[in-house]
Amino acid sequence: MSTPLNGSLIKAFEILRLFDEDQPELSAVTVAQKLGLNTSTAHRFLLTLEHVGALTSLRRGHFGLGPRLEELGRLAELTNPLPVMVKPVLDAVSKDLNESVMACRLNRLGPVCVSVSESERSISVVVKTGTVLPFQHSAQGRLWLAHMTPEARASHLQDGAVLRAHSQKQIDPAGFANDLETIRGEGYALNLGDNEPDIAAVSVPVWNAEGDMVLSLSAFGMLSRFDAALVERAKGRLLAASSEISSKWR
Repeated sequence: MSTPLNGSLIKAFEILRLFDEDQPELSAVTVAQKLGLNTSTAHRFLLTLEHVGALTSLRRGHFGLGPRLEELGRLAELTNPLPVMVKPVLDAVSKDLNESVMACRLNRLGPVCVSVSESERSISVVVKTGTVLPFQHSAQGRLWLAHMTPEARASHLQDGAVLRAHSQKQIDPAGFANDLETIRGEGYALNLGDNEPDIAAVSVPVWNAEGDMVLSLSAFGMLSRFDAALVERAKGRLLAASSEISSKWR
């Protein structure tokens, strides 16, 4: 039985993830509208986050990211240089394919995005760093599962079940196991609208010198653009990027 998660902590991080370049500040009204909370609850979350330094008050009722997050961001860059190392490679692939590209590390609940390069298309799919993808319905999730032992696979599927709540798709266990064996043999995974309608992705693994899978790379975008030709192109370009990252890892 998996350990229950702390819902308040999850909600606090959902609030933090509302910040971006287009929305550098938040109010209780905005948080309530976007996350389905009542205003008083949203305000209490904001005040709590301000108290611990994650947020700072910009003016009455409006909050921005706080000094503690800046400190943690600098610490993350010092102790985990991986996103900085990978980003230029992702940018090059994204420019070549004219699609968004991201890298994920393995998380207990699913692959978590550690670096992303958004395409310059006027209409594109956006995934933020820190986003956790579901195991069963995403290309990156299935790729990670395909390279796990049966015991590790069962454990991760149980832990990651929380992310499957939104999905109405039923998985046939025998067919799914066969699909994972195919992915393992072919060396890449596809998602053709399986996780989100009209969204497609191609994913490949990144290996370290010891032969362990340490990252997954994925090109993703609108399903209508991912025909057979683009899938093959993306697969080849991602595999080349995987080799480049692997060489830097050593």
